[in-house]
Amino acid sequence: MSALPRRLSPPRRASSSSATQYQTMAYPFPRFASAPQTPQYLKGIESPSSVRSRGFEKPKPRVTRGFIASIGAVIIILIFWARSFWYQPRQTDRIPFSTSAVDDFFNHFEGRQDCGIASTDIYIPPVANHPANKKQSNYCPNRAQLLRAMSGGGRHGFDTPYSPIGCHFRWYSTAEICMILDRFDSIVFLGDDTLRHIYSAFNMLLRENIALGGLRQWEMKEGEREVCRCENQLTRPECLLHAVTDSQQVRSNDAESGHSSPYLCDRTPHVFIPVDHSPAAENLHKTFTSILHRELDSYKPLPVIHSLSLATSLSWPTATSSMDEWVTLADISQRNVPFLWVGPNAAGHLKPPSQILSQGNNAIWHYTIEMAKEAESRELDALGMYNLTLQAGSWDGSFYGQKVVLLQAMMVCLDV
Repeated sequence: MSALPRRLSPPRRASSSSATQYQTMAYPFPRFASAPQTPQYLKGIESPSSVRSRGFEKPKPRVTRGFIASIGAVIIILIFWARSFWYQPRQTDRIPFSTSAVDDFFNHFEGRQDCGIASTDIYIPPVANHPANKKQSNYCPNRAQLLRAMSGGGRHGFDTPYSPIGCHFRWYSTAEICMILDRFDSIVFLGDDTLRHIYSAFNMLLRENIALGGLRQWEMKEGEREVCRCENQLTRPECLLHAVTDSQQVRSNDAESGHSSPYLCDRTPHVFIPVDHSPAAENLHKTFTSILHRELDSYKPLPVIHSLSLATSLSWPTATSSMDEWVTLADISQRNVPFLWVGPNAAGHLKPPSQILSQGNNAIWHYTIEMAKEAESRELDALGMYNLTLQAGSWDGSFYGQKVVLLQAMMVCLDV
């Protein structure tokens, strides 16, 4: 049997000596018995009916001025911390970030003095710890923004250093480039002479040699090496005959030559496959397929840098056919093969008048935009070179020298 609720007795009446003590009594009773009266409640004390009508709520905690001040101080600290974090330079990889200013990235490269090229003549990364540059010192936080920044930048005057748009990148040391390449099983460059020059500069970076780094200098005579130094390794036809087209060529022969210039790292093989039309020759398909099937069990990606432009007179159908051709071969292998489409260079001021209509900047610009859309529709990344070369010095109106191709090679390293 459940216990009955205990009946509460009314509170005792206050004596005259303690009347003041009980002036705050919640439920006062009359001094003499009489008709029931409505209880009078003090300010701040609710009646039982009002409590029942809105449910039994917990009393609200009392907020003091000190507590509000503490919360305000914490919010201010968080705002300043967030601002300092937001303005910290960012980059797209896990390589430790360096805020130190670099006077010249090529300072220790072979041929630096002879070729007269400084990285500050090509691209100047912002100094992250300079107060005046805080708002402009953000590095691109992801690959998509990096591609847009590189493709959409420009120059403030003819042949001045290039400036990306929106965010920045930096010159990576050769050791850092090697760390990037270690992520891949191999790297394949597929394209015409425009991409061949970028691949030559890619070898210059890895060999830290801008004098002869793009050439098979071990097979050249002393007089040929003198003639083909620096810019001439890209501009003279007799020098282009000795261009490196496969990293294995350097690995196998460079150490035996009297003019050794090895790779700083050679764990990731790379190759250039010349392509100037579509469909390409069957032997080129076999070369590409053999690379894809070299290590089928490898978990590493095998990126492909693809470009086709002046060799086809900017033919849109040929370019799209070439994309489909090589993507299909890559898909058959069932390997992880990301593609980077590289757009054409702008026409230089020395472009022959007979080529202005078919290969002038109007045609090249439309080709750049449409091929980037075609690449995107095939889920390929696209890197534009039009803005980079628009106000750069060209030696023949179609191709560019070391100041351009070295920066293009660095861009490719950051975007693979």
